[in-house]
Amino acid sequence: MHEQTQVLIVGGGPTGLLASILLSKYEIAHILVEQRETTLKAPAAHVVNTRTMEIYRQAGIDVDKLYRLNNHPNARYVRWNSRLQNESIGVFDAAENRATIMAQTHYSNEHTTNISQHLLEAFLREQAQKSEFADIRYATTWREFASSDQLVSTVQGERGQSNIHHSFLLAADGAGSPVARALDIKKVGPDAIATFLNLTCEVDLSAESSESETLLYWLLDPEVQGTVIVHDPQHLVVYMRPLAVPYESIDDFDEARCESILNRVFAQTPYKIRHKGVWKMTAQVADKFRVGSVFGVGDSVHRFPPTGGLGLNTGVGDVHNLVWKLAAVINNKVTGDQAEALLDSYEIERRPVAQRNCDVSKRNNDKMIEVIQALGLDPTKAQMLPKIMNSAVVRILPKSFQAGIYRVLVKPVKKILSNAENQETGQAVRERVARAIANQKEHFSSLGLDLGYVYREGCAVDALAERTQGSEVSTYNEVVGSGARLPDRQLTSDMGAGDTETKKRLHELLDYTRFTVFASGSHSIELPDTFGLRTQIAHIPADTLTQLGLDPDAWVLVRPDGHVMAVGSQ
Repeated sequence: MHEQTQVLIVGGGPTGLLASILLSKYEIAHILVEQRETTLKAPAAHVVNTRTMEIYRQAGIDVDKLYRLNNHPNARYVRWNSRLQNESIGVFDAAENRATIMAQTHYSNEHTTNISQHLLEAFLREQAQKSEFADIRYATTWREFASSDQLVSTVQGERGQSNIHHSFLLAADGAGSPVARALDIKKVGPDAIATFLNLTCEVDLSAESSESETLLYWLLDPEVQGTVIVHDPQHLVVYMRPLAVPYESIDDFDEARCESILNRVFAQTPYKIRHKGVWKMTAQVADKFRVGSVFGVGDSVHRFPPTGGLGLNTGVGDVHNLVWKLAAVINNKVTGDQAEALLDSYEIERRPVAQRNCDVSKRNNDKMIEVIQALGLDPTKAQMLPKIMNSAVVRILPKSFQAGIYRVLVKPVKKILSNAENQETGQAVRERVARAIANQKEHFSSLGLDLGYVYREGCAVDALAERTQGSEVSTYNEVVGSGARLPDRQLTSDMGAGDTETKKRLHELLDYTRFTVFASGSHSIELPDTFGLRTQIAHIPADTLTQLGLDPDAWVLVRPDGHVMAVGSQ
């Protein structure tokens, strides 16, 4: 069977589904194929940051409904405990810094939230499938390119085998991307920082801990060592246990052993294992994001440690940057060299953002060692216990002997943790831990990274973008400069054009299908080329421009994705 479409999207995760939603806004016919039979059934990512929520709103998604998918809305704490049931040795309070919280509400009408990925995917799928321009196919596997120019793909699914002719392909097919492998796209960076056993459990944590506002528990006792991610404190958590490769593997953890560990984690509170899996932490960015008509987006071209929650959000930024450029080419608004330059600007702009996010995520992960060291533990010896217990010599011993060896090996660590928990003798240790936790700010507070990235090169921003000041990880530098995200502001005065006294925000005036010019007057404005896409004029009060650090007669040309292309004067 032969089919034809403008865009083939391979992958039905959050990145691929958003690409579908954005293509539908341009009325571009496309096919999305996903090898899974349906959306995720268990949580994966959960942090949805401020910029992503802004993008969702601009895409026409009902973000108020999205916020309601957060089943742990009061989460604010990250805790370091020996065990779940014990008093915390150290605590990070995300709501403690009121200045940071107030800054976020000033800079955006949205906020970072926690939405379990399986819930997010189901919501986005429902949204994507509403469009007549979207053909969404689950249980359909991308097999190979059926032509040397990568303009025909073979897929296999419920409709049988089909050759799909496409103008463009978006590889949103995840960390093991078959499309990226077929094109020999190489990922640069460490590919095995750590490996984890993941157990998704239905459990009511309120029976274990009174700390109902906790999002993460770092458990330090060797018998339960790992991380508990609380997606829903009364119903759903994920327990991540590090695997000491090569001394351990997923095969060492059968159902009985998993239950034995969880019985200690939850102290006999009833639970049900919903999903078991293995996950390998990497820190890699692809050497290229574009090969001809094929574009890598999301995890297919970048993979980060979870420390900072940047993976899913970076993929969202990828497609937000890319789709309007594809639309300009597909609709014949630009052709030839100009079209190639515009498509090249995707990699030019997004790869540095992905690299920075990757570097910050890895740095966050590396810095977590500081907390362990502050306790008086030696992280370099973390694999000694599994190495000894899984050695051939120990494995042949009777179980009682193995248990005795285990008790001897873990005793020093348990003693250190017990001392840290002691309200009298552990005070100095807890103070050291508190200082180490305070040094983890970039891990849990990254507004500057969320909102402050700047596109400095390429044909879709003017040359002044090189001078636009960026932001630190935790501190957002609000600037109206070429390449930067347009700041958001509440508008309450006369908007003109019959919109008198209407309360709006700048971002509400953006339209993903066109460029927007913000100006206070109606004088003629000589604009840069907008790649054939339509341009709308948004008249805003002169005092809004001055609030943004501009002259009252200035104009700001903003791209469909909300980044400033150029600033000038009337």
